[in-house]
Amino acid sequence: MTSTGKPRPIDFGFQVARIARRLRQAVDAELRVLGLTEATWRPLVYVGRLGEGVRQKELAAALGIEGPSLVRLLDGLERRGLIERRETDADRRARGIYLTPAGRDLEKRAARTSGAIQRRMLAAIAPADLAACERAFRTIEQALDDVEQAVRPWEKGSDAQ
Repeated sequence: MTSTGKPRPIDFGFQVARIARRLRQAVDAELRVLGLTEATWRPLVYVGRLGEGVRQKELAAALGIEGPSLVRLLDGLERRGLIERRETDADRRARGIYLTPAGRDLEKRAARTSGAIQRRMLAAIAPADLAACERAFRTIEQALDDVEQAVRPWEKGSDAQ
């Protein structure tokens, strides 16, 4: 804390990371009974959110992990019969990710469980406070995008090289 009682920016980042970690741990504990871990439920839920046929590159970006790490996760999910990777019509080199019926069932259960935990976690927060928090997070994300673009202008669709 600063002398004004406001949290230091670094404290804010640590607090956000701690809350995210604790939320994932709570979901993990609930989903362990289904044989799922964070490494398995998150990709399933994200495929459900992003849509069938999502490309591996898009899924890796959404999950915030590198491509090779995602490939290992997908290999395990495919061995368990939860996903299929298929060539896409538009680009035969790209592979779309599809949930199998078993994968879709687990994805729905995981999404319901994580949603229920989030609702319990946020129940005591006034709607106006939650809306302000969401606005602040969007502003922070935009600022991070701007910093990232300034540091690596060749990424994120920039023409600069």
